[in-house]
Amino acid sequence: MPAGIVIDRAAHEAGAAAEMAASRKVDKYVDLGTGYIFEPIAAQTLGVFNASARHLLDNLGRRISLNLGDARDTSFLYQRISLLVQRFNVFLQFYITVCQP
Repeated sequence: MPAGIVIDRAAHEAGAAAEMAASRKVDKYVDLGTGYIFEPIAAQTLGVFNASARHLLDNLGRRISLNLGDARDTSFLYQRISLLVQRFNVFLQFYITVCQP
């Protein structure tokens, strides 16, 4: 897909960049084999996830909540992932600006 189309779609549709990234991941791992279950997780910088990732994380958070007894665990799961994305972005910015000659 040409870069102009990707940027245009991502600018006009919330979550479009995450959906496109998830689609590329599915294409990349299509030959993984039946011994694995592959679920693409793509997150945009401001916390928008692709639809299948939201479904997976909601189910995972619900199961954690049932086991631990705290209804907020799904929110905590999303917060943890958002922090990881933010920390990785900071790392990338540091690496690009400081570590690259």
